[in-house]
Amino acid sequence: MAWKLRILTIGAVGAAFLQFACRHDDRDRQNCPPPDAGRPVIKTQEELASERAAQIDAGEVAPTTSPAPLLAEAKPAPTRRAPAPLIRPAPGAIEAEVLLVNDDVITVAEVLYPLRERIAELRAVQTPEGFVDSLNSLLRTRTQQAVGALLIHKKALAGLEEHQKKIVEEGVERRYRETIDHEFGGSAARFERRLADGGLTAQQYRTLLERDLVAHEYVREQLMPMVSISRNEILNYYRLNRARYATEESRELAMIEAPFDAFLPPDASWDRALEAVRAQARLKAARHIRSAAEALAERPFEDVAREYSRGVHATHGGVWGEITRPLQPPYDGLSKLIFDFEEGQVSEPIETQQGWYVVRCNKITPARNPAFTDVQDEIREILTEEKFQRLAMDYMNKLASQATMSSLEVFLNAAARRAIHDEARSRPEN
Repeated sequence: MAWKLRILTIGAVGAAFLQFACRHDDRDRQNCPPPDAGRPVIKTQEELASERAAQIDAGEVAPTTSPAPLLAEAKPAPTRRAPAPLIRPAPGAIEAEVLLVNDDVITVAEVLYPLRERIAELRAVQTPEGFVDSLNSLLRTRTQQAVGALLIHKKALAGLEEHQKKIVEEGVERRYRETIDHEFGGSAARFERRLADGGLTAQQYRTLLERDLVAHEYVREQLMPMVSISRNEILNYYRLNRARYATEESRELAMIEAPFDAFLPPDASWDRALEAVRAQARLKAARHIRSAAEALAERPFEDVAREYSRGVHATHGGVWGEITRPLQPPYDGLSKLIFDFEEGQVSEPIETQQGWYVVRCNKITPARNPAFTDVQDEIREILTEEKFQRLAMDYMNKLASQATMSSLEVFLNAAARRAIHDEARSRPEN
């Protein structure tokens, strides 16, 4: 965002209050009379209790079953806050799916919608028990973020002028349109159907966008000046993560493929084809790869691969990508060749059990083991962001702890139930 949020300062107010309290305390001490040395000594509660026990033992007083405390501590009367107005959930929702935060609301749908893909990933790779544990942790973190974003958004907007609020609205609308264009092919109707499936309206989604955008910028301006990274921190990170920055030598594999089964008649399979049909396919493949080899004498490898290759990488000029070791069978023998090739070297046509191939080593990327000075700026950025995220989370949690909320645990349980139900419903039936 182009605007800078006004930083709210409370230090001066706190100092003024402390000064007032000190003056008031001094004045009370000045107005009180000095202690009277002739007054009787007031006994402590322990001394009185000891005397009472002695009197009971002597038979002077009768014990009671539940003696009242001799000196009851005076407790200040609790101050009553006016209750926040009760906000009812939307029609059809149950109250457990609504978290009241001061006079605002967060719904289960608002927490779950940004997590839908992450939840599906967790369910795909974890056991049922592990999935539930990870889900609960994920929901708690996201809910804390949502509460923090809501409170920060409200706090930040109070310091914005009208033209700055207008900039916020434009930023939200731009993000909204980008989501439609990039993820839904420009169809607002498709996007709104997706939102409806997740229990959100377009306006609710815009509100979520605004909260996150404003909170992100506000917290970054507030906290980023407090983040500092020392050279020792960077050096320690480099030593612990040196392997992350080291890379093996890699070579880019490219092939022109003429597999035998690509030259079978339509709807025929290699396993069921007659031997005469297979022989005809082998002959066609050999002639085809020979034509490709002749074309390589005059044209670039990529162009020839696009025209002659019958593999899935033909549209990419036959490029399979960079590899650091041979591929798995049936391409192990072919891919192994490029580790003995010079950059740009091309093989003669090679026949395997699957077909005919021409292999090329497109380029060689040397192994890399960068020095500390080469990566220290990158590491500084990583550590700065990590420290900022910790400060931001602490800041949000502090705001949340000062807010008046309905039962968080009930809300989290409702969110978990809804997430499990929605995830199970989205899986195809066996």
